Amino acid sequence: MSQSKIWFILSEGQTTGPFEPDEVEQHLPSAKEPQVWGRGHSEWMQPAKWRQTLREAGHVTGSSGPTPEKPQGLWRVRVHGEEKTPLRYAELVTYLKNFSDLSAIDVFPEAGDTWKEVFAIPRLVEELGISRRSHPRVPIVGTLTFEIPQGEQSCRVISISEGGIGINDAQGMHIGSQFRGTLTSPNLYVTIDCMFEAVYIGADGYAGLRFLDITDELKSSVIEYVNKFAVHQ
Repeated sequence: MSQSKIWFILSEGQTTGPFEPDEVEQHLPSAKEPQVWGRGHSEWMQPAKWRQTLREAGHVTGSSGPTPEKPQGLWRVRVHGEEKTPLRYAELVTYLKNFSDLSAIDVFPEAGDTWKEVFAIPRLVEELGISRRSHPRVPIVGTLTFEIPQGEQSCRVISISEGGIGINDAQGMHIGSQFRGTLTSPNLYVTIDCMFEAVYIGADGYAGLRFLDITDELKSSVIEYVNKFAVHQ
């Protein structure tokens, strides 16, 4: 499969893809209030934001793919939310090769304006030989309601995998927190009620939660949804 055939379109509750960037552009005019997501990204994007993301990655629609020039200057890196010493691109590639699991690492390209997962940088994906099968998080629209000592809380769910979910606006949590929560989403046919544990909390309010006691029936529903975005190689 092409390295750039990673994009999906959400329109009127239906997901289509994966597409090349040029194919996305062909489908957008006929889609109603479309949003775009690519493997390695944390949530759905409006078309304008998606095009900006492509430009930052060195790809423009109508071209054959990312430009071959490697970025110069320093890249910022953070691991589990802790920022490390900035690195030049070649140093960054060498540094990342020391990790067997890249899911907790974010990078801030020299010419970029936001932190990105390693999987969201096509140039890095290619040089590191990453299989996107090892990164099964996919976007979802949903709400998590849960009880913590401070009271009932509600936050936005932006990603999901077989093992857990990613949320925004996490408050009153710390790594290791365990609580019962209820996930509702128009993307799922079921309501997921189970115990969760916070395994990652970022400075920007993003948190990664894992399922603790999810039933086989509910887990099957999650897997069915995640498989809609599966890579077929």
